[in-house]
Amino acid sequence: MDKFRGKIFNANVFEKYLKTLESTKENSLINNALFTVVNKYKSKMSEQAGGYFVTEPIKGRLGGTPVNYDGNTDITSSERDTFYQTKICYGRAKAWGEYDFTSEVTGENFMAEAQEVKEYWDERRQETVLSILKGIFSMTGGVNGQFVAKHTYDITEAENPYLSADTLNRASQKALGDKKAKLEVMYTHSAVSTNLEGLNLIDFLKYTDKNGIQRDLTIGTFNGRLVIVDDDMPVEEVEGSLGDYAKYTSYIFKNGFFEYENLGVLVPSELERNAKEKGGHTDLVTRIREMIVPTLISYKATNKVSPANSDFETGSNWELVNNGETGDDQVFVDDKLIPVARIISRG
Repeated sequence: MDKFRGKIFNANVFEKYLKTLESTKENSLINNALFTVVNKYKSKMSEQAGGYFVTEPIKGRLGGTPVNYDGNTDITSSERDTFYQTKICYGRAKAWGEYDFTSEVTGENFMAEAQEVKEYWDERRQETVLSILKGIFSMTGGVNGQFVAKHTYDITEAENPYLSADTLNRASQKALGDKKAKLEVMYTHSAVSTNLEGLNLIDFLKYTDKNGIQRDLTIGTFNGRLVIVDDDMPVEEVEGSLGDYAKYTSYIFKNGFFEYENLGVLVPSELERNAKEKGGHTDLVTRIREMIVPTLISYKATNKVSPANSDFETGSNWELVNNGETGDDQVFVDDKLIPVARIISRG
């Protein structure tokens, strides 16, 4: 029977033993309703005798031009278009180890704890989400490039390159037009949030503690949208002719913009014991396999069983959902159906 710190190790439970250093990461992208958790792709892949990606059909809307109903004109018939979205899974694995002698000499246990492992994978998951966002906003050419241009509001060279009272509203309108209300939450860097707080543009949500004192939450609203502050949001240092500055990217989403499914692995966590190595060594090995899917954007590079984050960051690996045809017969979904936008500012 495997033991973990002298206790029976149950890989299905993997209890939390002791909290050590607190994580410095907020992991707000994955902890604030940006994921729509689903449970369907694992079964789809099982139905197709395994695999690592799914191509899911999407019914298009009815279309076509009506004819004049005058008793002489033939009525024309149109077929409904069908679109396809390709969704890929990815896997990651990591191990942490400890030598028996180290613990014996120091009197401390250095093996990873369950809570730490959870936080570790949450941090990696947020990195993957940011890589996906970088990739879809790196698409070029045709409709894909038009999507990026329309859903990007860059004010870094404007007269006022900082977020102001109407920036979020204008960015939302540029991206989605009359559907701008779909964009419900903004994720931004603390430098941007601090600027907005200085202009009294953020209203922090409040709660009443057990003593009846009203206090601010760390989540506020700006232009009626929730604002989540997280310093993992992208920052680019730029050398300018009039001085260096930082470009901050803020993302605006509809809640549930990403579908998420934990596909599971045969052995998520296990202990590996090497009794001879330097007096004895134990590794805790963990694995994940999951899918993170943006709304109506396909991952088309299915040549790899598990894409790395660098693959997710490559714009040519992504495209807007379309009908699978080529040339003049290719039809893409309306980008107003894709509720995401970004604002690039100096703060």
